[in-house]
Amino acid sequence: MKKINLISFSLLLLTFGIFSCSDDDNLDEPDFISATINEEKWNGDPQITLNQENDTLTILGSGSEQVIVFKIKFDGEGVYSLSDAQASYYTTIGGDVITSFYALDPSSSSQITVAEYKSEQNMVKGSFELSLLQEWSNPENNINLLSFTNGQFKGTITN
Repeated sequence: MKKINLISFSLLLLTFGIFSCSDDDNLDEPDFISATINEEKWNGDPQITLNQENDTLTILGSGSEQVIVFKIKFDGEGVYSLSDAQASYYTTIGGDVITSFYALDPSSSSQITVAEYKSEQNMVKGSFELSLLQEWSNPENNINLLSFTNGQFKGTITN
């Protein structure tokens, strides 16, 4: 009888240990930002800041000489519709010479979703979908519209 109680107690502890850690699993996941841009996969490194004075959350993702920027009035988890200058994208050479610039397409619906926000760990995670129109390019290119689909991000907020 003692052996059965010991086994039952051990199984209970093991089960409790597995379920109690499940919420913290994504904290070990590395920071990332990724999307499909006009049907091509793109990955970058996120830099995320939160301005406490005006509640502006800025997400900047950079990779392969490409940079995407989001700025939203942050109010925790939720869906944020993007308009005007709340999102942009640009390409560079050497990381400092801008070669093209894209702004939100006002005729398309664009949004960012903050699915998780853990203020104690300064962690934010979510997804995004947006369409951008070329404002200028030098040298000229024929990519007038960028469609970001399956966008996802996870990052640590720094100040």
